[in-house]
Amino acid sequence: MSQKYEAERAVLLDDVKQVLKDAEALYKAAVDDGTKESKALKEKLKTQLNKAQQQYAELEGSVVERTRQAAANTNDLVHQKPYQAIGIAAVVGLVVGAFISRCGR
Repeated sequence: MSQKYEAERAVLLDDVKQVLKDAEALYKAAVDDGTKESKALKEKLKTQLNKAQQQYAELEGSVVERTRQAAANTNDLVHQKPYQAIGIAAVVGLVVGAFISRCGR
């Protein structure tokens, strides 16, 4: 479950990063015709792009920190109650094994 979450999170963050790069490239390639409106629009776009990049950096940092905290909490719980962790893992293994064996038929 956590591997799937990590993979999906990585793909989503990569997609957002690529969109931001594409938007920045589009901004740099925009033709400036010299009118006040185009200059104002270009400045507004640049401001929004900077804001989006900053929010992306904050989001990425937050997600990484929450993932680390969840892993640390799980590690602490397993060390505090190892027999319960083994029992839970065994039950989950049995359920997954039973599900796989029934689906394979």
